[in-house]
Amino acid sequence: MMKKKIFMILVAFVAMMTKVFSQQDVKNMAVATFDVTGNAVTKDEADAITELYITELVRTNKVNVVDRANFDKLIKEMSFQTGDWSNPEKTMALGTALNAQIIARGQIIKLGSKMYLSATVIDAKTAKVISSARKQFDSIDDIFNLLKPFADDLVISLSRVDVDWENLKIGSLGPGGGLIFHIEGNKYYECSELLGVADWEGAKAMCKAYKGGGYTDWYLPTKDELNYVYWELRRTGKISGNDWHWSSSPFGSIGYKYYGVWVQRFSDGNQDYHDKGNSRCVRAVRAFSN
Repeated sequence: MMKKKIFMILVAFVAMMTKVFSQQDVKNMAVATFDVTGNAVTKDEADAITELYITELVRTNKVNVVDRANFDKLIKEMSFQTGDWSNPEKTMALGTALNAQIIARGQIIKLGSKMYLSATVIDAKTAKVISSARKQFDSIDDIFNLLKPFADDLVISLSRVDVDWENLKIGSLGPGGGLIFHIEGNKYYECSELLGVADWEGAKAMCKAYKGGGYTDWYLPTKDELNYVYWELRRTGKISGNDWHWSSSPFGSIGYKYYGVWVQRFSDGNQDYHDKGNSRCVRAVRAFSN
Protein backbone atom coordinates (compact mmCIF):
# COMPACT_ATOMS: atom_id res chain seq x y z
CA MET A 1 0.00 0.00 0.00
CA MET A 2 2.84 2.37 0.89
CA LYS A 3 4.54 1.80 -2.49
CA LYS A 4 1.26 2.40 -4.32
CA LYS A 5 0.66 5.61 -2.36
CA ILE A 6 4.16 6.88 -3.14
CA PHE A 7 3.67 6.02 -6.80
CA MET A 8 0.39 7.96 -6.94
CA ILE A 9 2.04 10.97 -5.29
CA LEU A 10 4.83 10.89 -7.86
CA VAL A 11 2.33 10.67 -10.72
CA ALA A 12 0.43 13.67 -9.37
CA PHE A 13 3.65 15.63 -8.90
CA VAL A 14 4.83 14.91 -12.46
CA ALA A 15 1.42 15.93 -13.84
CA MET A 16 1.51 19.16 -11.85
CA MET A 17 5.05 20.04 -12.97
CA THR A 18 4.21 19.22 -16.58
CA LYS A 19 1.32 21.65 -16.40
CA VAL A 20 3.49 24.33 -14.79
CA PHE A 21 6.22 24.10 -17.41
CA SER A 22 3.73 23.91 -20.27
CA GLN A 23 2.22 27.19 -19.09
CA GLN A 24 5.53 29.06 -18.87
CA ASP A 25 5.35 30.15 -22.51
CA VAL A 26 1.66 31.11 -22.38
CA LYS A 27 1.24 34.89 -22.67
CA ASN A 28 -1.53 37.09 -21.34
CA MET A 29 -3.26 38.71 -24.33
CA ALA A 30 -5.74 41.55 -24.51
CA VAL A 31 -8.03 41.36 -27.55
CA ALA A 32 -9.79 44.37 -29.05
CA THR A 33 -13.12 44.04 -30.82
CA PHE A 34 -12.64 43.90 -34.58
CA ASP A 35 -12.90 47.30 -36.24
CA VAL A 36 -15.11 47.38 -39.32
CA THR A 37 -14.02 49.14 -42.50
CA GLY A 38 -16.17 49.62 -45.59
CA ASN A 39 -19.37 48.29 -44.00
CA ALA A 40 -18.09 44.72 -44.29
CA VAL A 41 -20.27 43.56 -41.37
CA THR A 42 -22.49 45.13 -38.71
CA LYS A 43 -21.26 46.03 -35.22
CA ASP A 44 -23.20 43.13 -33.69
CA GLU A 45 -21.66 40.76 -36.21
CA ALA A 46 -18.18 42.13 -35.41
CA ASP A 47 -18.82 41.51 -31.69
CA ALA A 48 -19.92 37.93 -32.38
CA ILE A 49 -16.96 37.26 -34.63
CA THR A 50 -14.60 38.63 -31.97
CA GLU A 51 -16.03 36.28 -29.33
CA LEU A 52 -15.58 33.27 -31.61
CA TYR A 53 -12.10 34.50 -32.51
CA ILE A 54 -11.17 34.65 -28.81
CA THR A 55 -12.38 31.07 -28.39
CA GLU A 56 -10.02 29.96 -31.17
CA LEU A 57 -7.10 31.92 -29.67
CA VAL A 58 -7.61 30.22 -26.30
CA ARG A 59 -7.85 26.83 -28.03
CA THR A 60 -4.21 27.17 -29.23
CA ASN A 61 -2.98 27.08 -25.59
CA LYS A 62 -0.51 29.83 -26.52
CA VAL A 63 -2.36 32.70 -24.84
CA ASN A 64 -4.58 33.57 -21.91
CA VAL A 65 -7.12 36.17 -23.01
CA VAL A 66 -8.01 38.85 -20.45
CA ASP A 67 -11.60 40.03 -20.01
CA ARG A 68 -12.76 41.90 -23.13
CA ALA A 69 -15.27 44.04 -21.23
CA ASN A 70 -12.45 45.54 -19.15
CA PHE A 71 -10.40 46.03 -22.31
CA ASP A 72 -13.10 48.08 -24.05
CA LYS A 73 -13.75 50.03 -20.84
CA LEU A 74 -10.07 50.97 -20.39
CA ILE A 75 -9.75 51.98 -24.03
CA LYS A 76 -12.50 54.53 -23.46
CA GLU A 77 -11.17 55.70 -20.08
CA MET A 78 -7.67 56.24 -21.50
CA SER A 79 -9.06 58.00 -24.59
CA PHE A 80 -6.98 55.61 -26.67
CA GLN A 81 -6.64 56.81 -30.28
CA THR A 82 -5.60 54.96 -33.44
CA GLY A 83 -2.15 56.58 -33.40
CA ASP A 84 -1.54 55.48 -29.79
CA TRP A 85 -0.99 51.85 -30.84
CA SER A 86 2.56 52.76 -31.89
CA ASN A 87 3.24 54.63 -28.64
CA PRO A 88 5.13 52.38 -26.16
CA GLU A 89 4.12 54.51 -23.15
CA LYS A 90 0.44 54.23 -24.03
CA THR A 91 0.52 50.51 -24.85
CA MET A 92 2.56 49.74 -21.73
CA ALA A 93 0.04 51.59 -19.56
CA LEU A 94 -2.81 49.70 -21.20
CA GLY A 95 -1.01 46.36 -20.88
CA THR A 96 -0.20 46.99 -17.22
CA ALA A 97 -3.80 47.91 -16.42
CA LEU A 98 -5.01 44.71 -18.11
CA ASN A 99 -2.16 42.49 -16.88
CA ALA A 100 -1.49 41.74 -20.57
CA GLN A 101 1.92 41.17 -22.14
CA ILE A 102 0.60 41.36 -25.69
CA ILE A 103 -2.33 43.10 -27.37
CA ALA A 104 -4.24 41.93 -30.44
CA ARG A 105 -6.29 44.23 -32.63
CA GLY A 106 -7.91 43.53 -35.97
CA GLN A 107 -10.14 44.69 -38.76
CA ILE A 108 -12.86 43.27 -40.96
CA ILE A 109 -12.34 45.11 -44.23
CA LYS A 110 -14.30 45.52 -47.45
CA LEU A 111 -12.42 46.90 -50.44
CA GLY A 112 -14.59 46.89 -53.54
CA SER A 113 -15.78 43.33 -54.02
CA LYS A 114 -13.06 41.84 -51.80
CA MET A 115 -13.23 41.36 -48.04
CA TYR A 116 -10.44 40.61 -45.58
CA LEU A 117 -10.00 39.51 -41.98
CA SER A 118 -6.81 41.09 -40.64
CA ALA A 119 -5.10 41.25 -37.24
CA THR A 120 -1.81 42.18 -35.60
CA VAL A 121 -0.28 41.42 -32.20
CA ILE A 122 1.93 43.98 -30.50
CA ASP A 123 4.27 43.73 -27.52
CA ALA A 124 2.65 45.92 -24.86
CA LYS A 125 6.05 47.14 -23.57
CA THR A 126 7.53 48.17 -26.91
CA ALA A 127 4.49 48.64 -29.21
CA LYS A 128 6.39 46.50 -31.72
CA VAL A 129 4.33 44.28 -34.02
CA ILE A 130 5.36 40.70 -33.28
CA SER A 131 2.78 38.78 -35.30
CA SER A 132 0.15 39.31 -37.98
CA ALA A 133 -2.39 37.34 -40.00
CA ARG A 134 -4.75 38.00 -42.89
CA LYS A 135 -7.42 35.96 -44.67
CA GLN A 136 -9.60 36.85 -47.66
CA PHE A 137 -13.26 35.81 -47.70
CA ASP A 138 -16.30 36.25 -49.93
CA SER A 139 -19.15 36.51 -47.42
CA ILE A 140 -19.68 36.63 -43.67
CA ASP A 141 -20.59 32.94 -43.72
CA ASP A 142 -17.00 32.18 -44.78
CA ILE A 143 -15.50 33.96 -41.76
CA PHE A 144 -16.51 31.25 -39.31
CA ASN A 145 -14.55 28.61 -41.22
CA LEU A 146 -11.53 30.93 -41.34
CA LEU A 147 -11.24 31.68 -37.63
CA LYS A 148 -9.40 28.50 -36.63
CA PRO A 149 -6.56 28.76 -39.21
CA PHE A 150 -6.56 32.55 -38.71
CA ALA A 151 -5.94 32.20 -34.96
CA ASP A 152 -3.28 29.53 -35.59
CA ASP A 153 -1.44 31.84 -38.02
CA LEU A 154 -1.55 34.70 -35.55
CA VAL A 155 -0.12 32.87 -32.52
CA ILE A 156 2.42 30.62 -34.22
CA SER A 157 5.08 33.35 -34.34
CA LEU A 158 4.75 33.94 -30.60
CA SER A 159 6.95 30.88 -29.95
CA ARG A 160 9.90 32.32 -31.84
CA VAL A 161 13.08 32.79 -29.83
CA ASP A 162 14.84 36.15 -29.67
CA VAL A 163 18.31 35.42 -31.03
CA ASP A 164 21.47 36.98 -29.64
CA TRP A 165 23.35 36.88 -32.95
CA GLU A 166 26.66 38.03 -31.45
CA ASN A 167 26.75 35.12 -29.02
CA LEU A 168 25.02 32.51 -31.16
CA LYS A 169 26.99 29.26 -31.07
CA ILE A 170 26.58 25.50 -31.19
CA GLY A 171 24.38 24.52 -28.25
CA SER A 172 22.38 27.78 -28.32
CA LEU A 173 18.70 27.99 -29.18
CA GLY A 174 17.90 29.08 -32.71
CA PRO A 175 15.00 31.35 -33.78
CA GLY A 176 12.82 28.28 -34.31
CA GLY A 177 13.39 27.15 -30.72
CA GLY A 178 15.68 24.32 -31.84
CA LEU A 179 19.19 23.41 -30.73
CA ILE A 180 22.00 24.81 -32.88
CA PHE A 181 23.99 21.71 -33.87
CA HIS A 182 26.22 22.93 -36.72
CA ILE A 183 27.61 26.19 -38.14
CA GLU A 184 29.17 26.79 -41.57
CA GLY A 185 30.36 30.38 -41.98
CA ASN A 186 27.27 32.53 -41.41
CA LYS A 187 24.91 29.60 -41.93
CA TYR A 188 23.40 28.00 -38.84
CA TYR A 189 21.56 24.69 -38.42
CA GLU A 190 19.03 23.93 -35.67
CA CYS A 191 17.19 20.71 -34.83
CA SER A 192 13.81 20.13 -33.24
CA GLU A 193 12.96 17.95 -30.31
CA LEU A 194 11.78 14.42 -31.13
CA LEU A 195 8.62 14.86 -33.23
CA GLY A 196 7.46 11.27 -33.07
CA VAL A 197 7.82 7.93 -34.85
CA ALA A 198 6.84 7.21 -38.46
CA ASP A 199 7.82 5.39 -41.63
CA TRP A 200 10.10 7.28 -44.02
CA GLU A 201 7.37 8.96 -46.07
CA GLY A 202 5.54 9.86 -42.88
CA ALA A 203 8.75 11.25 -41.40
CA LYS A 204 9.23 13.60 -44.36
CA ALA A 205 5.63 14.76 -44.11
CA MET A 206 5.97 15.26 -40.35
CA CYS A 207 9.01 17.50 -40.80
CA LYS A 208 7.39 19.45 -43.61
CA ALA A 209 4.32 20.10 -41.45
CA TYR A 210 6.38 21.17 -38.41
CA LYS A 211 6.25 24.93 -37.73
CA GLY A 212 8.60 25.43 -34.79
CA GLY A 213 8.98 29.16 -34.13
CA GLY A 214 6.50 29.85 -36.90
CA TYR A 215 8.95 28.75 -39.61
CA THR A 216 7.86 26.49 -42.46
CA ASP A 217 11.30 25.51 -43.82
CA TRP A 218 11.93 22.50 -41.56
CA TYR A 219 12.95 19.25 -43.26
CA LEU A 220 14.20 15.73 -42.58
CA PRO A 221 18.00 15.92 -42.09
CA THR A 222 20.52 14.41 -44.48
CA LYS A 223 22.77 11.61 -43.29
CA ASP A 224 25.58 14.07 -42.47
CA GLU A 225 23.25 16.55 -40.75
CA LEU A 226 21.79 13.74 -38.65
CA ASN A 227 25.31 12.79 -37.57
CA TYR A 228 25.97 16.39 -36.46
CA VAL A 229 22.70 16.29 -34.49
CA TYR A 230 23.72 13.05 -32.80
CA TRP A 231 27.12 14.35 -31.69
CA GLU A 232 25.73 17.62 -30.34
CA LEU A 233 22.97 15.85 -28.41
CA ARG A 234 25.54 13.41 -27.06
CA ARG A 235 27.85 16.28 -26.03
CA THR A 236 25.07 18.04 -24.16
CA GLY A 237 23.74 14.84 -22.58
CA LYS A 238 20.33 15.19 -24.23
CA ILE A 239 20.17 11.71 -25.72
CA SER A 240 17.82 9.20 -24.16
CA GLY A 241 17.16 5.68 -25.39
CA ASN A 242 18.78 3.87 -28.27
CA ASP A 243 16.25 4.52 -31.02
CA TRP A 244 17.09 4.71 -34.70
CA HIS A 245 16.44 8.04 -36.43
CA TRP A 246 15.59 8.66 -40.07
CA SER A 247 17.72 10.70 -42.46
CA SER A 248 16.59 11.89 -45.87
CA SER A 249 19.57 10.23 -47.61
CA PRO A 250 18.83 7.11 -49.70
CA PHE A 251 21.23 4.17 -49.74
CA GLY A 252 22.21 2.07 -52.76
CA SER A 253 20.26 1.56 -55.97
CA ILE A 254 18.93 -1.25 -58.10
CA GLY A 255 18.04 -0.13 -61.60
CA TYR A 256 18.26 3.52 -60.43
CA LYS A 257 15.78 2.84 -57.63
CA TYR A 258 17.01 3.31 -54.09
CA TYR A 259 16.17 0.37 -51.83
CA GLY A 260 17.10 1.74 -48.41
CA VAL A 261 17.52 4.92 -46.37
CA TRP A 262 20.33 5.90 -44.04
CA VAL A 263 19.44 5.86 -40.35
CA GLN A 264 21.45 6.49 -37.19
CA ARG A 265 21.18 4.89 -33.76
CA PHE A 266 21.44 7.48 -31.02
CA SER A 267 22.79 5.11 -28.36
CA ASP A 268 26.18 4.73 -30.07
CA GLY A 269 26.08 6.80 -33.28
CA ASN A 270 26.06 3.74 -35.53
CA GLN A 271 24.78 4.46 -39.06
CA ASP A 272 23.06 1.83 -41.19
CA TYR A 273 20.33 1.61 -43.81
CA HIS A 274 16.76 0.46 -43.21
CA ASP A 275 13.71 -0.20 -45.34
CA LYS A 276 11.46 2.87 -45.87
CA GLY A 277 8.46 1.06 -44.41
CA ASN A 278 9.99 0.71 -40.95
CA SER A 279 8.94 3.00 -38.10
CA ARG A 280 11.79 5.17 -36.87
CA CYS A 281 12.26 8.33 -34.81
CA VAL A 282 11.87 11.74 -36.44
CA ARG A 283 13.65 15.04 -35.82
CA ALA A 284 13.35 18.06 -38.12
CA VAL A 285 16.14 20.49 -38.96
CA ARG A 286 16.34 23.89 -40.65
CA ALA A 287 19.14 26.16 -41.88
CA PHE A 288 19.16 29.93 -41.46
CA SER A 289 21.53 32.87 -41.85
CA ASN A 290 22.06 36.15 -40.02
